[in-house]
Amino acid sequence: MYQVFITGYRLVAVPYTKPYYVYTIEVTKPNSTSVHSVEKRYSEFNTLHRLLKKDTDTAPFPPKRVRNSQLKVLEQRRSALESYIQKMIRLSSTKQQVLHFLGIDSRAPTTGERMQGDTGNGDPRQPRSNTLKHHPVLTFQCDPYVRANTASSLPDIVTNGVLEYFKD
Repeated sequence: MYQVFITGYRLVAVPYTKPYYVYTIEVTKPNSTSVHSVEKRYSEFNTLHRLLKKDTDTAPFPPKRVRNSQLKVLEQRRSALESYIQKMIRLSSTKQQVLHFLGIDSRAPTTGERMQGDTGNGDPRQPRSNTLKHHPVLTFQCDPYVRANTASSLPDIVTNGVLEYFKD
């Protein structure tokens, strides 16, 4: 049987978005000493819960609180999320979806997955990377500062002013 523990949480400060907390989940596979570690946001847990709720009865899910930066609230949420994920992995109807959520299935680990003591080069003495594996992405279909809105009858004075300033 898989053993799942949420061992901690940390604040992630990302440019251009509000900071958020990620929870460190450690999973021990049956008959194994290797530990699979993954970090997930509360919103990812909530998405999993909504998905599982469609197919089967689920365990109670911890509610979102407005002031989630207080240590007491964070620890209560960590404990409640740990209890929730442990209950859902024990149910045969939700086990595969939870394992998929945790990045575990019958295949070998991919580059995005981390095993404790495994750095990819075969040397368990090397420290493992603690970098976050997901980052926000900001893209534009076109350059918003070069192409003006041609459908508008009003001139784009901001873009024109910027282009004139950098013309020289």
